[in-house]
Amino acid sequence: MFDRTIAEAAIKQNGVENFWKAIDIYLFKTHVVNKKLFGVTNVLTIPYKNNSKIALEKLAAYIVEIELQDNFDDEIRKCLISHGCEVRKENTQKLSIRCKSTDTTDERSDYWLREVLLERMQRWMETSIVPTDAAGKSTVAIRSLALVDNLEQYNCVFNELKQKYGQSMVSIWPECTDPQKFVFEDIAIAAYLLMLWKKERKTKDLKMLQSFVDIGCGNGLLVYILASEGHRGYGIDLRKRKLWDMYPQTEQKIDLRVETIVPSSSSLFPDIDWIIGNHSDELSPWIPVIAARSSYKCQFFLLPCCAYEFDGRKYQRQNCALSQYGDFLNYAAEITRVCGFHVETDRLRIPSTKRTCLVGSNRTYPETEYRQQDEKVTAFINERSKVVDAKATQPLDEGNDTGSGWSASFKPRESTEKVRNCTKIDRSVVDKIVSIVFEEVLAKRRVPEEFSERSWNAGGTIGLEELVKAIPQEYLTALKAECGGLQTLLRNNHQIFRVEKGTVQLRIPSRVSDTPDAALVKKIKRVKNYKPINFKQRACWFFLNHPDGCPLVESECKFNHGS
Repeated sequence: MFDRTIAEAAIKQNGVENFWKAIDIYLFKTHVVNKKLFGVTNVLTIPYKNNSKIALEKLAAYIVEIELQDNFDDEIRKCLISHGCEVRKENTQKLSIRCKSTDTTDERSDYWLREVLLERMQRWMETSIVPTDAAGKSTVAIRSLALVDNLEQYNCVFNELKQKYGQSMVSIWPECTDPQKFVFEDIAIAAYLLMLWKKERKTKDLKMLQSFVDIGCGNGLLVYILASEGHRGYGIDLRKRKLWDMYPQTEQKIDLRVETIVPSSSSLFPDIDWIIGNHSDELSPWIPVIAARSSYKCQFFLLPCCAYEFDGRKYQRQNCALSQYGDFLNYAAEITRVCGFHVETDRLRIPSTKRTCLVGSNRTYPETEYRQQDEKVTAFINERSKVVDAKATQPLDEGNDTGSGWSASFKPRESTEKVRNCTKIDRSVVDKIVSIVFEEVLAKRRVPEEFSERSWNAGGTIGLEELVKAIPQEYLTALKAECGGLQTLLRNNHQIFRVEKGTVQLRIPSRVSDTPDAALVKKIKRVKNYKPINFKQRACWFFLNHPDGCPLVESECKFNHGS
């Protein structure tokens, strides 16, 4: 029936068996073929048997693609659906894309099928790699936003929020973090929660918008968006951010509170519908517990990042076959089940590698068994926290309002974040370490050819381990207390030293005529109204400290020679 071959490629012997895995990637991960495609809806599944003669006939006709303003894909879809193109597996171990000889196809569609689709299908089949998530489970047929019941509507909500809050937040962003990442990440999370809560209201026939509390809210942007969209809630963090005072005043007041959360009977939220843990760090394992103990109707959304135990220690990986992040996701899911939640896992579409979230919306036990379930939670926390005295962690007592902690060893982080990048170390110590390193490097005499007339000593290359031995212990102790290592200090003095692959050498002084490096060019393009630094206002370190002075004349050197 399909007698015209549009494209064909030979497949390795062990690649044929991966055909359906490759088909699943194409169906459920359309963005790997065309990044403009947002998602797919599978409207019909065709049963397949190996001896079937019509296994793939008109398979493409049952694929509906949800697209984002892409005229080229209109052409492709017409080709696939209207003209009945197919992919057929043959005994000759060739992969071909065919259509009927009576069909008319355009050159652009043929090119895409031949150069894009066929090439990627061939690669997916021959690599024999089954995609897995962070927990080690196959994700071949798992799509992102699995808990969202309407992808097209989610996309509309996301674009609407992006128009309302995106550029305005980026333009006033006062933090040192990248606004392009954090602003649009929080917008995507907000869109996801709004869709999730809309689905819940429809399922449970709720009239009121859900309330929430964001534990570890950080810059508070997620709280601002959700509150502006009409949801009653507030954010808690142990440290106020600059952005908090910059949010526009709306009818729904933005409630951001500076508090230190210590998991206890005083950290419950009985009137709140949803507990949000978005990168809540040491409180991440506690989010399901707080939700479970706040009330029977309370639910939670957890997007974990850094892995912690109940007592605030870093989580130690239990399964070496998984990554630290993947193993912690399994641990967080286990906590959720112990707390009596039916846990659902989903993957968000955010600019982050850690985008897997856990949603606990339904309980696995009746409300009458609340006390027994809480005792299981207490036993689990005791075991994981390695508490010898079981009294150190008590079950929730409705009559006990003492606020005693649920984990005796839990220690929240300090409200004031200590700067640990060498900027607070005593300047005399920095100068002494720089002087020692400079002398050690200079001792390995080397004269570059370009400075041979001046016989300027550029020094050699020396390893960091060797340099550490030359620095007095009291300086290393002071250094470690502030930044943790010599490498950080030397990189902070990048106008003097070049640090690469564990070695140190002197940096050749820059000329005024030198072209900017790639990193600076990228920064100039990214930062609006970028103002370059006028190095001529700074003294040349080599001119003042090098025994041979600066190898450049002042008119060529980027720095000032004292004039």
